[in-house]
Amino acid sequence: MASDAFRRELQQEAQRWRSEGLITDKQFQQLAEDYDFADIETAARDRFIMILLGLGSILVGIGAITFVAANWQALSQTAKAGMMFFAMVICNLSGFILTNRISPSDRWRRLGQALLLLGAILLGANLALMGQIVHTSDTRYELCAAWAMGVLVMAYGVRLPFLGMFALLILGIGYWSALWDMLWLQDSLFGVWTLQTMPLLLTALFLPLAYRCQSPLLFALSAIAITSSLSVLILDIGRSLPALFEAILMVLPFALLWAYDDSLWLFLKNVLQRQGDPQPVMADDEMTQPFQPIARGLMLFSLSLLYWLLSFLDMWSAPASRGLLNTQLLWRSSALVVLTLVVFTIWTVGSWLYLGWRQEPKPWRLDSLSGTMLLFLSITAALLFWTFVAGPIATLATTVINILLALLSLGMMREGLGSGARTPFWWGLVLLTVQILSRVLEYEQDLLIKSVVFVVCGIGVIFVGLWFERYVRTLRTDSA
Repeated sequence: MASDAFRRELQQEAQRWRSEGLITDKQFQQLAEDYDFADIETAARDRFIMILLGLGSILVGIGAITFVAANWQALSQTAKAGMMFFAMVICNLSGFILTNRISPSDRWRRLGQALLLLGAILLGANLALMGQIVHTSDTRYELCAAWAMGVLVMAYGVRLPFLGMFALLILGIGYWSALWDMLWLQDSLFGVWTLQTMPLLLTALFLPLAYRCQSPLLFALSAIAITSSLSVLILDIGRSLPALFEAILMVLPFALLWAYDDSLWLFLKNVLQRQGDPQPVMADDEMTQPFQPIARGLMLFSLSLLYWLLSFLDMWSAPASRGLLNTQLLWRSSALVVLTLVVFTIWTVGSWLYLGWRQEPKPWRLDSLSGTMLLFLSITAALLFWTFVAGPIATLATTVINILLALLSLGMMREGLGSGARTPFWWGLVLLTVQILSRVLEYEQDLLIKSVVFVVCGIGVIFVGLWFERYVRTLRTDSA
């Protein structure tokens, strides 16, 4: 389905084409039916209503919990559990019926989704209440993990991506709170094994839901959660590995994001269709790459931020400590961490091999863009390895990183110019400007020089930005 912005622009252009006689009324009507011009005006209103219903559901849930808490001491345990459980069941059943009724209107569907969100919130309240009634010693992480699993089951059942995002948010809160209070988890029900395998669990639980719901936002949030939890494991266990292995692992999340391919999930989908659903299997020429651009965009964004942080001299001046964390995380056993890292390493290497193998007409060769990114990651790993082995190399490291950052910024600007896309161009321009200003502010310079640099950068951004916007409009006019 095309975006609302594209459909709105197409509608305006189609009306102009019809008025100028370039297309007939019948052709305009065909475009209107294919792209649903009639629904464009209501799309923004529907999103606003959904936001209001979601916000209202959250406020109602918080209000209900607060009301019960205000009269908590006066209620019996049976009344407490009965009220909360009854409210949760009513919200979930009503939401499921309204969301899946035969030929429902958008109004009732949105109300059903709001009730499901309210039911998901009440599920957490019920779990917390049950823990208090039976006097369990569950930690915040265990409560969040159980709550997230329940919401995730709901998300799979009704195919609602925002419930998956809510479950991911709950699990993320529990995960980071568990890392903060690791001592509490040594003898817990889940123990630390779920934390040690969190990247694998997130991959198995949330990525299939993102494909099932075709939600780019859920995929992006899942990818961020997977790579961040993977980075935590690498930063912790890397200090006990040889320097070369640690340096390679440090760039592993970036390499995985760039080489990520949707073919694995599409293959699993085809296998499931063969076994359970007699629908026709997706052909090879129909296997699109809906989420690979998102993964690569996240990789470029995170890598540019990493390069900007490493471009400061102070980041390399401190003695090499074999890792960025100051204290060791208290893993009871590192075997599961090693297993997790091995699985992701095999996945990354296989993705890069497949990326080179699928190139046509010369297989087993990377395209120029992928080869450039592999070179960038190799140089970064080499600098880290040198630092881990020989100690700080502040001058050389900052020089190389600043060169890589400048090349990355210029490369994104060039990509934006070539494709007429605003996001890579503006991000590259902003990143290059921030790099220049950071170097001016980092080193001792006269205030007059700093002021001149700021003024020149500001004028340059305005001039280049206006030129690019004019270039994009001209490019689109010529293509039309």
